[in-house]
Amino acid sequence: MKHSFLYCLCVAAVAAVLFTANASAADEVGYLRTRIDPSVAGIFVDGKYQGTAAMFAFKERAIKLKAGNYNVEIVDPRYKTIAAKVSITAGKYTVIRRSMQPGTVETDGPFGELVTQGFGNGAIYLNGKYYANTLEAGSSARTLLLVPGKYKLKIVPVDGEAAREEEITITADETLVLNKSGATVKRP
Repeated sequence: MKHSFLYCLCVAAVAAVLFTANASAADEVGYLRTRIDPSVAGIFVDGKYQGTAAMFAFKERAIKLKAGNYNVEIVDPRYKTIAAKVSITAGKYTVIRRSMQPGTVETDGPFGELVTQGFGNGAIYLNGKYYANTLEAGSSARTLLLVPGKYKLKIVPVDGEAAREEEITITADETLVLNKSGATVKRP
C-alpha cells in the first residue's frame, strides 16, 4: 500500500511537471493578424512568405509566432511596400492595420496573362520580385496581367514543399496556364 501511494504520488508529480511545461510553452506563443488594404498583399515575417493579408484578418487564421520582435513586410507590386516592426506578446493578438499607397504601375498594354493551377498557398516571384499568391492567380477569373517577355519564375509554397523555378514567356493577348504537374498551356 505504501509503495502504491508513493508510485501514485510520483506519477502525479511527473504529470504536473509535464502539464506545466506544456502550458508555459503554449504561453510563449502570440498571434499576428493583418487588416490591409488591398487584402491581396503578401505578408512576409522576417523574410518568410506567410500568405495574403486576407488570410490573417480573423483570429481563427492568425499567424502563430513565438513571443518576440519581428520584421513584417507587406508587399504588392502595384503599391509601395510597407515595413513594420511588431512585438508579439504571449497569449495576445497583435493587429497590423494599414492602407497601402499606390506605386508606379505600367498601364499601357498590350498584356499577356499568367494563371497558376494546383499549387495551393505559395508566393509567385518574377525576376526575383514578389508578384502574387498562387491562390490569387489560380483561375481564369483571377490572372496576373504581365508585359510580354521572358521571366524567371519562382513559386515558393508556404507548406515547405520544394520551390519551382523555370523561365516562362508571356505573349501579348495570350494566357499562359502553369500547372503544378509541370504542363504549361497557352490559350488565346
